[in-house]
Amino acid sequence: MSRLRCFALLLFFIASSVMAFPLVIVVESYHPENDWDKAYLNGLRSKLDGVAELDFIALDTKRLPTSAHLEQADLAFYEIQQKKPDLVILGDDAALALLGPRLARMKMPVVFLGINADPAQYFGGKLPEHITGVIERPLYQQNFNLIRELLPHAKRILVLLDQDRSAYFLQTDIQRLKRNDIDVVLVSNYSIWQNKVMNANLQYDAIVIGTYQALIGADAQHVNADEVMAWTRAHSPVPIFGFWDFAISRQAAAGGMVLSGFEHGAMAGSMARSILKNPQLSLPVRQSDHGHLIFSRTQASYWKIQIPNKLSKRVSWLP
Repeated sequence: MSRLRCFALLLFFIASSVMAFPLVIVVESYHPENDWDKAYLNGLRSKLDGVAELDFIALDTKRLPTSAHLEQADLAFYEIQQKKPDLVILGDDAALALLGPRLARMKMPVVFLGINADPAQYFGGKLPEHITGVIERPLYQQNFNLIRELLPHAKRILVLLDQDRSAYFLQTDIQRLKRNDIDVVLVSNYSIWQNKVMNANLQYDAIVIGTYQALIGADAQHVNADEVMAWTRAHSPVPIFGFWDFAISRQAAAGGMVLSGFEHGAMAGSMARSILKNPQLSLPVRQSDHGHLIFSRTQASYWKIQIPNKLSKRVSWLP
């Protein structure tokens, strides 16, 4: 057999093996540059690379106006209909709300992740058998208790959120705690956000930054999330904490008991992998990990935050 023919056969077998992979379409509620998306997408890839062919669609609901969200979902649904994937992964509440019921009618296997609401509410109160995934529950109580331990003088804490869809679910969950020392404030305008931050010390002793990726500037355009966090860190008169690992760094919040986007995505990826191997498999909905205690040395030093000995062994330190 000639070398040329051997090479041609090798290419054929390689192509055949690639084509044999099941197709999984991942629909992001946000955009691939978003820190949460980057983390969970890497988590998904850690479980599905070499197992499935991954295709990605971004609804971009953090940056686009609400009036454009339905059109984005229509385009995504059309692409799903055309490509006929073996499974769809829906990232965050917007994707599940806008596409979940349509995919349910198609009997399409779905794994969701990053869901702050009760996922059954998107399906009339009952989750279809072929739809499962991972719900996201930030560690509110643990963070508030942590702040009170680290800042014994703290009397009131401000939780600052944008007005993205998920922010309202976060607000509701925090209010269910019925804590009189916590105020939850939602804003959509960047200048109002800045005002809340700069004057925080008039009422509060700490800020917990929740969602901040959907703020609108004076020009009615989306404000870059990294810019928002950097400005907030530079101008806050009180210590800043966060609910997610991507919010903690020397250029961001000081620390917190945080969720990992990577681990969240890996959990959903494992579920998707199991379903691809056995399409008849019925998996229960799971909840996000128990959290990690992460602090930035730079920010902890700046705010003179002392970590008690009983917590120090649990802390993962960033620069």
